[in-house]
Amino acid sequence: MKITKELKKRKIPIVKIESSLNKYDDLVLFPEKLEKANEMLRKIGLPKQWTTDK
Repeated sequence: MKITKELKKRKIPIVKIESSLNKYDDLVLFPEKLEKANEMLRKIGLPKQWTTDK
């Protein structure tokens, strides 16, 4: 019970990253979707909330 309360208070989650997933770092799994997304970004651009400086 005490551990659960401490975990809920944390702002940063405890996560273990599986190192076997590193083989996908430079691999494009869905090239068609990537091209479609890039084309939409070229035409429309990013939303205003992401482009303004704070």
